[in-house]
Amino acid sequence: MIKLQTNPSVLFVPNQDGFALITALVFLVILTLLGISVYSTSTGDERMARNFRDKEIALQAAEAALNEAKILITGSYNSTSAPTTLPTPLSEQKCYAGTPTGYSCDPNINPLTLDLFSGSVTGAAVGTVGSSISPSIVGVSAAPRYLVVWRKAAACGNSNTSYCFQIIAQARGRLQNTRVNLVELFTY
Repeated sequence: MIKLQTNPSVLFVPNQDGFALITALVFLVILTLLGISVYSTSTGDERMARNFRDKEIALQAAEAALNEAKILITGSYNSTSAPTTLPTPLSEQKCYAGTPTGYSCDPNINPLTLDLFSGSVTGAAVGTVGSSISPSIVGVSAAPRYLVVWRKAAACGNSNTSYCFQIIAQARGRLQNTRVNLVELFTY
């Protein structure tokens, strides 16, 4: 039964005692928690996408370093603007007499612990040996580096007919702490 108060425009419902207020507050808390979880999920997804993009940029930069090292080893260019002095492949005799930048003859180099950016052995940065080979790479915190290590022919397997090299390429992404290492055995 509905009782009317002195003011006929206001209705009074007995036995409610603030139930509507409590229900509204519970719904507000639920909606607030739902909004916070949606925000947290979307920022986490955005962070994962950013890290994935950074890793992909670093991977592409490391692949560019590998390709430049191969070009410098073989001296083969797909351009008419090759460097004026083409590199000649390393050999055991040439290895210890004036080893060029970005090359090493130390077979004990461990690519798993090597840091070409700040270690005792630093590699050649992309574009420094033959500046007309590779343009600068946009979006990385530092130019990727590579180190070409001369190896004995047996290191590349039985099918090797000439020189054997281990190419170690390292690149950083947009952030300093994103780093990709690629190691490849290359015969020429």
